[in-house]
Amino acid sequence: MKKIYIYISTLIAMNTAYTKAQSITYNYLRNDPYNIKNLSFSIDPLFIDMNGHNGYSFGWGCRAEHMMGKRLLANFDMRTGFGTNLYRKSNKNTRNYFAMEGGLGLILSNKMKIKNLRIVLSESTSGNIKTTTTIAGGVPAKCRTIVALRGGFIQYTNTLDYKNLDDSLLTVGGKPYAQAVNDRVFVDSVSSSTRVDVPQIGGIAMASFYAGFQFRHIWDLVIDVSGYGQRANIRYSDFYIDVMFAPLVGIKDFKNTDGTKYDVKYNGISHFGYRLGWFFRKPKDQGFSWKFELGSRPGFKAPKDKYINNKNLYAMLTFGLYIPLKIKPVYTGE
Repeated sequence: MKKIYIYISTLIAMNTAYTKAQSITYNYLRNDPYNIKNLSFSIDPLFIDMNGHNGYSFGWGCRAEHMMGKRLLANFDMRTGFGTNLYRKSNKNTRNYFAMEGGLGLILSNKMKIKNLRIVLSESTSGNIKTTTTIAGGVPAKCRTIVALRGGFIQYTNTLDYKNLDDSLLTVGGKPYAQAVNDRVFVDSVSSSTRVDVPQIGGIAMASFYAGFQFRHIWDLVIDVSGYGQRANIRYSDFYIDVMFAPLVGIKDFKNTDGTKYDVKYNGISHFGYRLGWFFRKPKDQGFSWKFELGSRPGFKAPKDKYINNKNLYAMLTFGLYIPLKIKPVYTGE
C-alpha cells in the first residue's frame, strides 16, 4: 500500500507540474549563440592526472582558448605539478610533472538550428519524492554547432616507475632490467655500510604532435518567466578526439649514489597514442570551468598478448576559474 501511495502522489505531483507549465508565459532575454565572448583565460588551481607512469600527479595550470574568426580556433594549455608522486624520492633520476600544448583548428562546419531546450522552473523534495516543474516541450532556442579539424604540439615530462614494465625490453646500462637488479645497480653502497635499496624510478619525457576533430556546442538561452523570474539553459562545450604521434620518447639516465650513470632504454617504444576530452564553460559570463580527458599516451608497446599497455593509460580532471573577453576577430575570411 505504501508503494502504491507513493506512485499516486508522484503522478499527482507530475500532473500538477505539467498543468502549471502549460499556463505560463515568458519573454526572451538572451537567445543568440553568436553574441558570445570569443576569448577566455583560465587559471586552474587544481588538476589531477591519474596515469600509469607514476600513479598520479596533481598541481596547477593555466589555459586559453580563442575563436579567431569564422574559420580559425586556437587553444593553449599548461600544467605543472606540485604533487608529483615519487618525484621527491630521487631528484637526480626523476622528473617533475609538466605538460604544455598549443594548437589551431580549422572550422569545417558552423551551423545554427532551432532546438527545444529544457527549462527548469522549480524543484522541491518531500520525503522520497522529488518534484521538478519544467516548461512542457521545452523552449525553442538557437543552438550553434561547430565542427573543426585541429592539430598541435604537446610537451610532457613525468616521473617513471620502472615497475610493471616488461623486464625483457627494459635495459639499464645495457643489461636487462632483471639482471641489473641482481647486479646491485639499485643499491646504495656509499651512504650506508649495509645494503640499502635505491628507489627504482626514473623520468620520462616526450614531444608529440596531435591531430583530430573538435565538436563545439553553444547556446545562450535566458528567459523571463511570468511568476518565476529569470530562468536559463546555457552551454559552451567542446568534445575532441585526437591521435598523438611522438617522434621523441626519452627515458632519463639512472644515476646511482656512487655517481655511476646507467643508460636506460626500452626496446619497444610505441610512437602513437590517442585521447578523448570534454571542456565546459559559459558563453558570456565569468565563472568556473572544468575539463576531463582520458586516453593512452605514446610510450611503451603493449605485450604480445594485449592490445594496450597500462603504463600509457591516463585520466585527467581539471578545475578552473576563467575570465571571458570579446575581441575583434583575427581572421574573418570565409
